Amino acid sequence: MPAYVFGYGSLVALGAPGAILGRVRDFRRRWGVAMNNWEGGDAVKHFLDRETGVRPRIRVVYLDMHEWDGAAVNGLALPVDRERLAELDAREVNYERIELTDAFEPIDASGSLSDGARVFAYLGLEEARERRRRGAADGDAYVSREYAERVRRAFARLGPDALPEFDRTTDPLPFPERDLQAVHPRRAGS
Repeated sequence: MPAYVFGYGSLVALGAPGAILGRVRDFRRRWGVAMNNWEGGDAVKHFLDRETGVRPRIRVVYLDMHEWDGAAVNGLALPVDRERLAELDAREVNYERIELTDAFEPIDASGSLSDGARVFAYLGLEEARERRRRGAADGDAYVSREYAERVRRAFARLGPDALPEFDRTTDPLPFPERDLQAVHPRRAGS
């Protein structure tokens, strides 16, 4: 059965042949999940401060979607097979995959879902949302400047209306940006 993953943040930058520009109804985008940058040691993704090279004790915030009647979030439905879906499940450790087939609609007539296709999206785990709340309360939440810029560039490449729509459908950035370098340790077997 054909499947798609709806990217509404950094997944848009991945692109894919056969991707469909679309919206998910009754959701709004926000800076809603975070990771504790001090956890997991060097074997997990983490961030270094570009200026000092030090791994700061901060919470790094990412985009999320939350239910919001009457709203809609633009993005890109990426076709996936089982292997790619498993890779994304492993990548999106702060999120859970949920089905949103009935909420997805293509933005223009040039793209449509295959018959019987399912659309999934990754929404923040409650513990990742709690880390974001704690970061806001503790004053140690930051957004990676590189992440924010990569997402904006990806939406700008989708067409002239995509980035303005991203801005309209995304809560304003509530945390300062920080110049961080992502470190992605290689997984065993990769």
